[in-house]
Amino acid sequence: MNSTWKTYQATISGRDIHPDAPLAQVAIRAFQSTEDFVAPRLFPAVTVEHETDQYYILDPNSWLLVPRDLRARKTSPNRIEWRVTSDSYAVKHRVVAGELAKEDLANADAAIRLRENTTKNVTEGLLRALEDRIALQVTSITNVGSGVTLSGADLWSDYVNSDPVAAVNTGHAFIEGKTGLHANTLVLDKDTYRVLRRHPVLLDMFKYVSGGVVKDDELKQVFEVSNLWVARGIKNMALEGATASIVNIWGNCALLAKVDPGAVGMETVTFGLAFRWQPEDFPAPMQAVRYDDPDPGRRVEIVEAGYFQDEKIVARDLSYLIKTTI
Repeated sequence: MNSTWKTYQATISGRDIHPDAPLAQVAIRAFQSTEDFVAPRLFPAVTVEHETDQYYILDPNSWLLVPRDLRARKTSPNRIEWRVTSDSYAVKHRVVAGELAKEDLANADAAIRLRENTTKNVTEGLLRALEDRIALQVTSITNVGSGVTLSGADLWSDYVNSDPVAAVNTGHAFIEGKTGLHANTLVLDKDTYRVLRRHPVLLDMFKYVSGGVVKDDELKQVFEVSNLWVARGIKNMALEGATASIVNIWGNCALLAKVDPGAVGMETVTFGLAFRWQPEDFPAPMQAVRYDDPDPGRRVEIVEAGYFQDEKIVARDLSYLIKTTI
């Protein structure tokens, strides 16, 4: 048994824990299907063998060079290689739990529903935390390849003077000039998305077919991307117990990036990656467990879900950020 996971099992409860396969499947489905969050798509998860290690990037000085493909007899072929970065990932155990009163679990049918609903709730908490971590990374211009902060007449909410198409085209030009690759993904927060759908510059392009709002396929066409992801995640900024203060996790921004949704390993040309690791007896990325509270007097069962992961921007130049869009 892996020592990290064994130590954790011994720490979380003085009683036995019960890995729960059905609840793990509930957690996995919830983690994969929640549409309000874009982070799992923006940073595809790849499985890694170690808790911490270095990751790979393409060497920008050799990327897209025309290779010398002529091989003389008895000589080795010319190498085209990945370069190891000096940066490393370090996976962390991301875990959230919910409590259920034993009295509420007395009825078997009710217990199934309560456990499933609690699993979905803690999974949404994990997703919200993931969304917040990645949004904090990628909505800072200093972390991405380049970007611009809009103001005044350039704000996309200024329907008379602004030109969103020109702004996104500047981002395309940056990424293509740095990497030779074309961005395939545009992430918009929900408020920017609503403003863009009614922007006169875009409506004029589709004035005979749009009916007052620009459709998603038309937005993809004009911004030259195959993925248009609307970030609808929100969070409560208030301290615990205080009046709720609900804000957009992403603020108001447009992020242009090159994303490989089929990434299966670290040697992948994509903007960011989530490095996911599993202990030997941790069979699913979102394993759910049940255990009794160590204090028997509380009469509480705890349902928990979690995963081991770290997230990194691995190719800054595959991104361009437009901040304060409206």
